[in-house]
Amino acid sequence: MVHEQKIRVWMLKKGIRVQDVANGAGVHHSYVSHFLAGRKKAPAVRAWFVGRGCPAKFLDSEKKEARDA
Repeated sequence: MVHEQKIRVWMLKKGIRVQDVANGAGVHHSYVSHFLAGRKKAPAVRAWFVGRGCPAKFLDSEKKEARDA
C-alpha cells in the first residue's frame, strides 16, 4: 500500500511538486496522482521516488505484494 500522506509530506519538505515527479518519470501528472492514491501501479514513478531518496516504507513493496498474492 502506498502511503499517500507520508509521501506528500516528504514531497512538501523537499519542495517537490507532482509535476516535478511527472516530468522526471516521463509520465502525465495525473498518473502520479493515481499512483499516490493507490489506484495505479507505476514502476517509473516508484523508481523516481526511490531514486530521489523517498523512504521505501512509504512505497509499495514489491516483495510484500508477491508475498500477499
